[in-house]
Amino acid sequence: MATGISRLYPDNFVFTYQGDGDLASIGAGEIIHACNRGENILVVFINNGIYGMTGGQMAPTTLEGMVTSTTPFGRNVDLNGYPLKITELIAQLPGTSYVTRQSVETAGAVRKCKKALKKAIDNVLAKKGTSFVEVVSTCNSGWKMTPVAANNWMVENMFPFYPLGDLKDSVKGEPVVKN
Repeated sequence: MATGISRLYPDNFVFTYQGDGDLASIGAGEIIHACNRGENILVVFINNGIYGMTGGQMAPTTLEGMVTSTTPFGRNVDLNGYPLKITELIAQLPGTSYVTRQSVETAGAVRKCKKALKKAIDNVLAKKGTSFVEVVSTCNSGWKMTPVAANNWMVENMFPFYPLGDLKDSVKGEPVVKN
């Protein structure tokens, strides 16, 4: 949809806001091709490791051992495969100009995320191709934790697997990836 809107109305600012189920599972092929083509859009990707809006099932981003409604004993890589680091895949595509992973669990993290979103918006306005901002977040109801416990679990478990920071910051067409 965003591709069509961006192409029909190239002077409009177009963005998507997608969860890990929508983006990394159901729409994985579409997002990879849109990013590879360098569609001039901003993608905001919320990663909480589960299908939060449909009952808390395992998502492609569910961590190994993470309990969900469909993996009550935790994600088993022998049965379910490994968690997908979709943002790392996106960063490799030449059509992306800015790819970053942020969070919003503290005031400082919110400021960093806001700065990243502003940079992504500026890149889209400058027509540099796709900007992709992953926000690692909690789902305390889906995780069945208090908000404080969910934040702590995210920091201790999600951040080591999904490290925060810029993965790519370049002009469209230059596949320069930051490690």
